Amino acid sequence: MAVEMRTKILGKLTGLGKELEAIANFVVTATCTRAVYNYQVQAVADTDEILQLGDVTTPELIIIHCITNDVDIDTSYASAFSAEITVNEGEWAVFKPAGVVRIKNDDSAEAVTIEVWIIGT
Repeated sequence: MAVEMRTKILGKLTGLGKELEAIANFVVTATCTRAVYNYQVQAVADTDEILQLGDVTTPELIIIHCITNDVDIDTSYASAFSAEITVNEGEWAVFKPAGVVRIKNDDSAEAVTIEVWIIGT
């Protein structure tokens, strides 16, 4: 069964005299047929590893919540790790990868734990 995927992130800041709202919308234009939710714990600190996609072969949208430590993400890995996104502990990232996705700890000698949602085909 194909689904339509829309993600909305809403933030509200109050208490500074003026209320501020931030809204971000992410729409997947491809027809998605698979979704994966998973926790991934980095096997070896200071060593990049592939993001586990489960049964999704072509990810269209990835949402990562960094649970412990800080994580660097390479969204288009070719032959060497190059961090394109850094997600600090407790923060989130939403992106469409441009190729193979690999993760690595941002802080020396600390393995990361991430919570991840992957939507695609």
